[in-house]
Amino acid sequence: METPTQIFPIELPLKAVHIQCLDENKVPIEGANASGFVCIEDEASFLYTCWHVVTGYDMHNLKTGRDLPNRTFLRVTLQQAKYQNLSKEGIPPFEVSSVGGVQEIDLPLYHSRSKPFYPAWHQEETDLPKIDLNAIGIRVPKWHDAIKIPLPKDVRLSSMQTINVQQRDLNSPMPGDQLFIVGYPFGYSPVGMTQPTAIVLTRHLAAMSIEGRIIEVLLDGAGAPGMSGGPVFARTESGIRLIGIYTGLIYPDHVIKKSERVTALGTYCPLSLCWRHMPLIPYVPASISDSV
Repeated sequence: METPTQIFPIELPLKAVHIQCLDENKVPIEGANASGFVCIEDEASFLYTCWHVVTGYDMHNLKTGRDLPNRTFLRVTLQQAKYQNLSKEGIPPFEVSSVGGVQEIDLPLYHSRSKPFYPAWHQEETDLPKIDLNAIGIRVPKWHDAIKIPLPKDVRLSSMQTINVQQRDLNSPMPGDQLFIVGYPFGYSPVGMTQPTAIVLTRHLAAMSIEGRIIEVLLDGAGAPGMSGGPVFARTESGIRLIGIYTGLIYPDHVIKKSERVTALGTYCPLSLCWRHMPLIPYVPASISDSV
């Protein structure tokens, strides 16, 4: 079956998955919901979301305690993919897919809760020193608030739910260009979680850089909490293309010490460097790599 290269607007609500962070007993952590998306790379499926989603730490304002991170699993919720083989006289058999209902996938975030304690996710190789987190196998990314996790091979996905290499865009949009954020605000699905469906917000690129953030880009409006980790698409001459991952918001009114949340601006992290020069890779502690 050929891999579609075009993303249709009607497919956008299916291009994001709902994420709920769970503790070590697989109990949902209050307020720890987010969004993500699935990319097909070298015939393998990867869940993308933000580094701050899986760790609970803000890489731009790190505040850590003495305890290990309590986010131990991700519960990924999306619609079921169904396939049906069809054949007609004089036409070779072909397969069609549809989506509906719900499926849940629990992904462990760590290979072990004992030493060596290290993540199961992939992130960029370049990191910033943070002694207390480094001591428990967690690295703080220098550039991208983004990670990816391999999905089990038996997860059934439709091309309507995934993003392939041809559907990504390596070019940078310009200020004023139209963008789309897809995700689950506060974990909300407009038709309920028995048929998980994301919402689509239209935003525009407001600024191509942000003080204190090496790579993130500014949007003219924010998404709601729970949309972190969702895909950001651009409308380009060749159609709708994935350009990055939604990372959160900024309150520009902090300079006047107000709390006017209507002034919030959104942020997203472009992923073109990940796709070209800085791949998200697995991390293996030296104690393990030395013994292999």
